This record gives sequence, structure tokens and C-alpha cells, in this order.
Amino acid sequence: MTKATFQDLMVQLTDKRTPRVWSLLVTVFGELAQDEGAQIKGSVLTKLTSLMGIKPEAMRVALHRLRKDGWIKSERNGRTSAYSLTDWGRAQSALATPRIYDLEPVPEQAWLVIFDPNQPVRNTEIDGIWVASNIAMTATPPDDTTGYVSSISTDQTIPHWMLNKICPPEFVRLTQGFHERLVDLQTALKTVDALDCFEVSAMRILIVDGWRRIALKTPLLPPHVFPDTWMGQSCRIRVAALLGAYSRQDLDVLEAGV
Repeated sequence: MTKATFQDLMVQLTDKRTPRVWSLLVTVFGELAQDEGAQIKGSVLTKLTSLMGIKPEAMRVALHRLRKDGWIKSERNGRTSAYSLTDWGRAQSALATPRIYDLEPVPEQAWLVIFDPNQPVRNTEIDGIWVASNIAMTATPPDDTTGYVSSISTDQTIPHWMLNKICPPEFVRLTQGFHERLVDLQTALKTVDALDCFEVSAMRILIVDGWRRIALKTPLLPPHVFPDTWMGQSCRIRVAALLGAYSRQDLDVLEAGV
């Protein structure tokens, strides 16, 4: 078996495309600096992003946009800068964190809830997705007793039009592509030399960034109501294995390695 290099891992994860820098930096701060008071030094950011194929100018533009959008703030100390999430940015990151990092089994049961089509649906909280203006699929039946609720068994056929609402074809393709990259990554990791702290962190960030695009768009529903071609659950399992095998790196360790 041909020995893989760290650059091979980056190619597997990025699919030879430059990552979206703004989104990637949001992932970086969520991964490394979500705690109150945590700061990432500019030198650490530069080294991390360069490993992922990001040019310094692109990183500076993205940092400027993040500051402008209220996500981060910066602090200058001599010639060096340090960056941290604002209170608002930390709150946004905290909202997304459970959906991204909670890789435990998803719900096992689903219900179809049908409301009177002749009456406007009130602000009913649905832990799932609306498949029509008066029909929802949910993993938790709502408290609203005006709707008709029916459980969906694992052997029940879901109509094609519902499947397209739950998981549109372009989203199916997104999960398939990411799953292929994860499989290739796991194969390459069997032959690669030991990774240093920056390489582990860069790899984790790209894994999380790719998974984030899927996790935040996936309805909280059990796998049996998704199309057979949807690979989100397989992605979840592989992401959990990879993040479990390669631990999050401490900022102090990264700073010492610059």
C-alpha cells in the first residue's frame, strides 16, 4: 500500500477545492476558541490556514468580514494580534455546537402530524420538518392536540414528494460526496506518518467544516425516513470515529508549536 502524506489528507478532505474561508474560520473559532476569554493568536491562525491551502490575504479578508459582521473581535499586542469570538459570536457558535459535535445516535421514532388544511397553522414548534403547509414530520409529537398524529414505522414507504422535502436531491449528493471523502481519508490515515498538533487540528477543522454543512441542514429525524441514497447517517458514524481518534488540540499546545 502506497504511503500517504499529510497533503494527501488535505486533498481528500477538500476535494482539491479551496475551502470557503469565512465559513472555515467560523469552524476554527468554534473548534478552538469557544470558551469565554479564549483567543487565537494571528500566528496560530496563519499556520493553521496555510496547512489547509488558504492564502494569507484571503484569511485577512475573511477576518475583516467576521469583525464587520460582529462574529469576532481583535486585540493588538505590539506586532501581534489575537482574535476571539464576541459575545454574540460565542452565542451563535454555542447554538450550533450540539448539532455538529453531538454524534450520539439520532431519534428512532418519527410521527406524521396533519393539521386542518382549512385553518391556518399556528406557531406550532415542530422538531422536524414541514413537508406541506399543514403536514409535518417530527421526532417529537407536538403538544398541540388539534393535529392528527400517526407514527411512521421502519418498514413504511415514504412518498417521493415527502422524501424530496426531507432531503432534496442536491443535499443527497452533498452527503454522498462527503462520505466518499471520509472513506478515502480513513484509508489514507492507515499509512500516514504520525501527525503533529497543527496537522491534527487542521484535519479536524476540515472534517468538522464539511460535516457542519450537513449536520445543520439535516432535520432531526430517524434515518428510516430519509432516502436510501442519503449518506448522512454513515457520515455521522465516520465523523464520530475520526474525531474520537484525533482529539481536539489545546490552544496552548498550538501556540507553543508556532
